Amino acid sequence: MQSPAPLDDSLLHKLFALSEIVPETAELAVVDRLRARHVNLSFAKLTSAAQDPAHAKIVDDAVKWAQNSLKKGQNRKLAAGLAAERLAIEFAQAFAERIPGRVSIEIDGRLAHQRRQVIEKARELVRSLAELGIAKERILVKLPATFECIEAAATLRQKSEIRTHMTLVFGLHQVAACADAGVDVVSPAVGRINDFHKKNERGGAEDANLPDPGVSAAWAMRDYVRTHGYETLVMPGTFRSANQALALAGFELLTLPPALIDELALRHEQLTAALDKDAPPSTQPSKLTLDGAGFAAMHAADALATSKLEDGVRNLSWAAVTQQQQLTDWITKRQDAAAETGTLALFGIWDFDGDGFIDREEWNGTDKVFAALDKDGNGRVSVEELAAGLGAPYRPKD
Repeated sequence: MQSPAPLDDSLLHKLFALSEIVPETAELAVVDRLRARHVNLSFAKLTSAAQDPAHAKIVDDAVKWAQNSLKKGQNRKLAAGLAAERLAIEFAQAFAERIPGRVSIEIDGRLAHQRRQVIEKARELVRSLAELGIAKERILVKLPATFECIEAAATLRQKSEIRTHMTLVFGLHQVAACADAGVDVVSPAVGRINDFHKKNERGGAEDANLPDPGVSAAWAMRDYVRTHGYETLVMPGTFRSANQALALAGFELLTLPPALIDELALRHEQLTAALDKDAPPSTQPSKLTLDGAGFAAMHAADALATSKLEDGVRNLSWAAVTQQQQLTDWITKRQDAAAETGTLALFGIWDFDGDGFIDREEWNGTDKVFAALDKDGNGRVSVEELAAGLGAPYRPKD
């Protein structure tokens, strides 16, 4: 994928001219090539991004932080788990140092219905980034649009001036509650909305002659916030096709994954703004004032929002668990490999004659330490014995 050049006639360049494109990614190279102002840090891609050699320093910084956080006697597996948790913060810092705008960063989906825990986690996240020099106004705490998270967003804005970005938005009642809570960005899930209608109303088939329900929902949400004078921005996302994004050209913000950005960079067609930013809203939706009971009633009456929000929360929760485990396992193996390399290098320094053992004449340490390492008492220390004594892994070569 190439950054849109000044004379580029690709659809990507044309879309850039009409809307702010916010990459949904954990890849620094994507943001660099696009010269993006903002980034939507995707946990779904964090695992693979962490294993990219281009991000080795980010992983190293997370591991160092974890090791420094360990108490005496705690093991490498625990350090790996802490490092996996820390990775999102290290990635957020790396992005913030590259872009002039804001970084959206997710809270664990398992907290979606835990208002107090969300508030505590968001404050902890912002504090951690502040310690790294990232001002809180440059962070958007990304939350699923449950009523508990919307309440948390209101508290965070009012009491801590922490900004939020709500995802898994399917219904106008969610947008209304988010706007009242002072949420900065709401992201209607365009593709998932279309999926629901296609499955439940169109027999699983696409019909090019009918309006795209996801696109229509995004329009209605933007009309609502503009009609009632909210500063909340509508940033559609989770597109199933590039054409869905093109149908919203002119929205202030669009969030796109790298695959769709690549596709748009290769397409060369005419593009007209679907939205005139200065034109009045095309509809004038009535104002909704929702307390908890009102939100619950509207939510229960909205089959799309009810099913898709809970599906999305389950997916976020599952992703948090599996990605944490994958990252922990990978970082553990990475640490083991580094420790093994260090053990072999150290062994090579002491094994002067290269016979595969360290004898007493080659040993520069104390007799007490040599005796402790020499488990079989044969007067020589093998590489396996040295590794065991250092608490480092060693796998004999076949």
